Amino acid sequence: MLKRIASYIVVVFCLTSCSAMTGNISVRQDANEVQTAALYQEMLSADNGKPNVAMLNLFFTRMPKGGDLHHHYTGSIYAETYLEWVQAKKWFIDSCSLRIVTTKGADACRDLTVEELLKDDALYRKLLMVWSDKNYANHFHEQPPPDSNFFNTFGYFGTVSNEYMQEGQEILKQRAMKENVSYIETMLSRAGAASADTFNEKESVDLNAALRKTNKPCELAVLFDKIAARLDVSNAFNEDVQGFVHMVDTVHEGIDDSNFTLRYQTYAVRTLPPLQVFTDLYSGFKAADKSPLVVGVNIVAPENNSIALEDYTLHMRMFEYLHRRYPNVNRALHAGELTLGMVRPKDLLFHINEARHIAHAQRIGHGVDLPYEDNQLVLLKDLKQNAAVEINLTSNEFILGVEGSEHPYLIYADYGVPLVISTDDSAVSRDNLSHEYVLLASRYQPGYDKIKGYVYNSIRFSFLSDEDKAMVMQRLDRRFKAFEQEMSCFAQGRLK
Repeated sequence: MLKRIASYIVVVFCLTSCSAMTGNISVRQDANEVQTAALYQEMLSADNGKPNVAMLNLFFTRMPKGGDLHHHYTGSIYAETYLEWVQAKKWFIDSCSLRIVTTKGADACRDLTVEELLKDDALYRKLLMVWSDKNYANHFHEQPPPDSNFFNTFGYFGTVSNEYMQEGQEILKQRAMKENVSYIETMLSRAGAASADTFNEKESVDLNAALRKTNKPCELAVLFDKIAARLDVSNAFNEDVQGFVHMVDTVHEGIDDSNFTLRYQTYAVRTLPPLQVFTDLYSGFKAADKSPLVVGVNIVAPENNSIALEDYTLHMRMFEYLHRRYPNVNRALHAGELTLGMVRPKDLLFHINEARHIAHAQRIGHGVDLPYEDNQLVLLKDLKQNAAVEINLTSNEFILGVEGSEHPYLIYADYGVPLVISTDDSAVSRDNLSHEYVLLASRYQPGYDKIKGYVYNSIRFSFLSDEDKAMVMQRLDRRFKAFEQEMSCFAQGRLK
């Protein structure tokens, strides 16, 4: 097989030349693409019929990857960087809890400077394991459940995560460019409005109870109108929205250039009381309506949390209401990040369905519980025609234990649902977008045409403006042209 592929590459290579840049350009591009596809196919079966993972790592690191659309800012900054920021702030690490403390305490646990922590290698390595997924499964230690380990990490570095946000954007940009990612759509933060600044304690209690008691859409809309009217005249609320927009403008300065583009989503946290969730979503929709840099609104936090489960449909109704008020604001929702045994069977039946049919999500994040949802075939048809699914292989494997043939990627791909490949929280998982493509290729062996299609989907289904999308698409075309020429030359060099 390898000899046949090699011979095929040699024959095709005669159509072009890596050293002579003459001849018909369209023919040369076609030939380079064919050679690149053949080289990729060889990598899938080069090691006694198994994928050559090292070669795939090289291939996908070089390959243009368009955009990373399911991307959390705080989960994409490495623990080591957060420690540098703690050091710069002259803060401390509690030696017992391994949490950040801003002032040195007098309790039994010693508060360490970062310099002192780094001198204790065992403690430092332990910190990396609780601030990320590093070394979680490769040795025996006291382990929380994987999903808890993953989501707990944010509580450790959250104190410092927003302190150097402008520097953080630059770190993300430089890392992305090194692995040929030209666009990131990151979930930056909540807009920061607090419901308690507008509603007193009794009002909050009464409204939370009313929101959870009411299940008729028309009655909920009346409640939402009432809450929105109060927020609209709240100085604190409006100042928070404007402050968030200003903050985004500030941290974004100097980021976009001819090689890279960055945009932002804001979000609500689905484990909070419903009045606060609505406040977060409303402030997010308002911010997205005001700022061209804030391109969408999401909802985050563990989907299997008891509050998230209880309020799921209520949250979808909030999106439905706000979509009617702000029809031009984009919506990407974490939905179906669940699997059998994680929750009761009844909670697997409707999350993706409601994200689509109530909240009108344009993209579904994760979508893992698809096989268990009601009306899966109707849902698949709807997704194929109206939305895209964000595939996050590493986090799905770690959090849910879903990988290989158990992952619904195979269903989505076979049915033709638009897919985008993304990282989720690359620093918590300690991987990158190239690695996600390596997992995709080595596990499922899609053809090069499908791989390339997923890359273009990451721009096609992004929330960029039409003008920016066209610009990034043209940039992607140029990068693929250069990449495929490079891979053609690489293929020839390996055969000498």
